[in-house]
Amino acid sequence: MPQNNDISKLLDLEDIETEKIENGINLIKIGFHLKRRPHTCPSCGGITETVHDYRIQKVKDLPIQGKKLIWEYRKRRYRCPYCGKRFYESTPQLPKWHRITGRTAAYCIDLLKERTSQKDVAKAIGVSASTVNRWFGLVSYGKPKKLPEVLSIDEFKGNTDGEKFQCILADAKNKKVIDILPTRKAVDISQYLLEYRDKSRVKIVVMDMNKAYLETMRSVLPGAEVVIDRFHVIRQCTWAFENVRKRIQKSLPEYERKYFKRSRKLLLSRMSCLSEENKAAAEVMLSYSSELTNAYLLKEYFYMFMDSKDRSEAEERLKWFRMQAGIAKVKEFDRFLTTLNNWNKYILNAFKYLYSNGYTEGVNNSIKVIKRTGFGYRNFENFRKRIMLVHTG
Repeated sequence: MPQNNDISKLLDLEDIETEKIENGINLIKIGFHLKRRPHTCPSCGGITETVHDYRIQKVKDLPIQGKKLIWEYRKRRYRCPYCGKRFYESTPQLPKWHRITGRTAAYCIDLLKERTSQKDVAKAIGVSASTVNRWFGLVSYGKPKKLPEVLSIDEFKGNTDGEKFQCILADAKNKKVIDILPTRKAVDISQYLLEYRDKSRVKIVVMDMNKAYLETMRSVLPGAEVVIDRFHVIRQCTWAFENVRKRIQKSLPEYERKYFKRSRKLLLSRMSCLSEENKAAAEVMLSYSSELTNAYLLKEYFYMFMDSKDRSEAEERLKWFRMQAGIAKVKEFDRFLTTLNNWNKYILNAFKYLYSNGYTEGVNNSIKVIKRTGFGYRNFENFRKRIMLVHTG
């Protein structure tokens, strides 16, 4: 019958015979049995077609048209005429005690690749949250076999297994998560990397301005060039300028103070990106303080430095910025100048090797969503598996 052929394809079973189809408001039930055929006795090896009795095996499948789907499989038990052994007919697609189809479990794992909670996944496929958790427990990710050519390292706040921060390792060149480490401690990162024999494979390490990371990379990966992510460098300049604005702002009358606070984005934006109207408004704000004007010019000079096309141009523009900062003598920029001096070589490497932590920072934002939808993770391994599942599949 055509109907039996359709059901057979849907169930991925051969020789099926449909007994009933009940289409309810929220539930579809399909009763079926398989065509009778000879079976081999698992005890003595004899061949038999003698049916001892039938048992109903109910199997839950993926929902159809928003309705739950239940297969009611009328399963035979055969009796061996030689040894008297009773056994069920063989159906590899529906094992003896299984109550949910394998494709439902596979679809569940696919849904877990999205940034959604296990509870929502359970609701979507019509199973319990504990069942989803059990299937998730079958997923495993081992340690990667090799390190990437361009290694990106960053930390994020995970709060798992008593550790506040965890560490992410990524391939900045191919934009791929390599692994998630349980802590950001230098000793743990060193121990992890030392287990690799092909450490010389890593040519570039991209990171933020973290002294512990720098010391670790120089010790464990001495042949790799360290590149400081541009975003973190620009952020240091922005913080310095913002501190100047806040200091000047505190000395203003209440109305002007509120105006400065609401309009701070005008000063943070590049002058070249402002409209004529906004440029005029920014100039009015700068007229309140020569020190604020000097800080603003230093910010613009530094943005020019970050626009450098190569390392040679970057070196010249950085010298110019340092000279202007020395003349301006804005105290909030003193600490920033110290930072530039300490990380000079690695900041300039960003203009030679055009890699950044942009992908890694994007993954960190995704991790925040995973953590929020899961209402936090206590167990690090589960947290790691979920991150790897979402970002590597």
